[in-house]
Amino acid sequence: MAGYLLDLNHVSAFFEKKPNVIARAKAAGESQLRACAITCGELDGGHQMTATTNQARRTEYIKWFNETFLPNVLAVTATTRTHYGEIIAAIFTKYPKKKPKQKTERYLVETLGIDINDVWLAAVALEHNLVLVTQDGMDKIREAVAPKGLMIENWIDEAISSPNASQPPVSR
Repeated sequence: MAGYLLDLNHVSAFFEKKPNVIARAKAAGESQLRACAITCGELDGGHQMTATTNQARRTEYIKWFNETFLPNVLAVTATTRTHYGEIIAAIFTKYPKKKPKQKTERYLVETLGIDINDVWLAAVALEHNLVLVTQDGMDKIREAVAPKGLMIENWIDEAISSPNASQPPVSR
């Protein structure tokens, strides 16, 4: 794989200097870490939906994100749609709708527990041959992308190994 696409939960953990995430980021090389437009939207949406008790910390986070990730943020492109479509098709093949008139978005979210943004993240990761790094469960998305070779890792919850240990990334 060429690098890592971080979901917002890992971007936040990186900012908060969570030991597991910092260790993995250093091992990967920070130049190998990417965010995408979906993550930017989640960040902006979250900040606009919620109030904060610490505006200075929020401002610091946005400044850090813009300096760290924004210059190389990956866009959702016309070719991303192909990967998205393949993932959705694989999900619907394995988990067909029982109510044909139910809207796709409602079925994915309410029945299958799939966040549409996670499907788009997986599509961007596939498009750029990146490992998707997320704390989200994504079990049904994992099933859909496994045949395509997309690796999904969770750096937040993995066990911390000793600094001298040479272990491969944990795929989840």
